[in-house]
Amino acid sequence: MGLYDGSKKLDLNFRFDFEWKKLKAPLLGIGAALVLIVFVLAIFLAVQPRALEAKLSSNPLDLAKENNSFLTVTVNNVTDATASNVVVFVETEASDAITIFPNSREIQTLGKGETRTLSPFSVRPNPASQVYSGTYIITIRTAINGQAFETQVALELRAV
Repeated sequence: MGLYDGSKKLDLNFRFDFEWKKLKAPLLGIGAALVLIVFVLAIFLAVQPRALEAKLSSNPLDLAKENNSFLTVTVNNVTDATASNVVVFVETEASDAITIFPNSREIQTLGKGETRTLSPFSVRPNPASQVYSGTYIITIRTAINGQAFETQVALELRAV
């Protein structure tokens, strides 16, 4: 009997001896392990201290009630050695509208794992220019043992 005989049809449905039900338990185990690893990693990153943290008091700043806001910066030495002459810079791109005083501070010595709080940095509208309501980004930068760190905070300003 030949391949092209009319009495016999060609069966193109291939069947492998494979069952998806057998893979169900290992795949669920691998998925659960991946979820657990991601969860532990997220907790580790959330608990680990950041090199720079910043907080604004009087935010939003309503100029009808107050003229300035105060910025508090916390510096954490997250490197493996003691740092010296750590300079913290505070600036904004809208320097014509917002003034920051002082715009930098220096920490003489910062030990490994040590934390310092620098306050206050006075943040206020520039009296020599017109200030509009809106959000102004304040950038805080430093370098600890050659590693650069940066954070930003948003000042919400409500002009009169």
